[in-house]
Amino acid sequence: MIECMTTGSFFTNSYIISNDKNECVIVDPGLNYGNVAKYIKSKYDVKAILLTHAHLDHVDGIQYFLDKPVYISDIEYNNLFDTEVTLYDTIGRISPYNEGMLNIIKVKHNDIIKLIGYEFKVLFTPGHTNGSICYLMGDVLFSGDTLFNNSIGRTDFPTGSMKSMKESLNYLMTLDDNIKVYPGHNDETTIGYEKNNNYWLK
Repeated sequence: MIECMTTGSFFTNSYIISNDKNECVIVDPGLNYGNVAKYIKSKYDVKAILLTHAHLDHVDGIQYFLDKPVYISDIEYNNLFDTEVTLYDTIGRISPYNEGMLNIIKVKHNDIIKLIGYEFKVLFTPGHTNGSICYLMGDVLFSGDTLFNNSIGRTDFPTGSMKSMKESLNYLMTLDDNIKVYPGHNDETTIGYEKNNNYWLK
């Protein structure tokens, strides 16, 4: 089962993937995540956190799961502890974690992560940040801030690149049209819909 939780002033989507044993994996726990964290802990045995990139509205909620392994791309790893790149400095907030608090597992393109009976394939999709990744789980893509419904992620933040974003989007468009896209913001979509309708992909 996949549950979407939208939190914070950036209206960021976080996803809870669970199995019939009440085990779960969380994708991108974001800002104002306290109540969601309480709900998750009351219902599930959390096995891991998967991060698509290191912006604060996708990572701030890891403070509630400091004993859990955190997966992030090997390139994005350093960004996680750079408060300019994470945008904590931009909005005048202090990061709630440091390197010594976290159990980090670095991943790279085409790695397969096996958790709670599912396989998550890592797709390297730089552009929004230089280490952004997506996770492909069967016919579902957790696209972070790379691909949105009828839009794409910004590239004007630190380490962003429009050139890299275009290359990443072209790569994602080689995936099957029927793959469901669960983005970091806004509504879900499909690869086929975006291929045919997204202005940025024309």
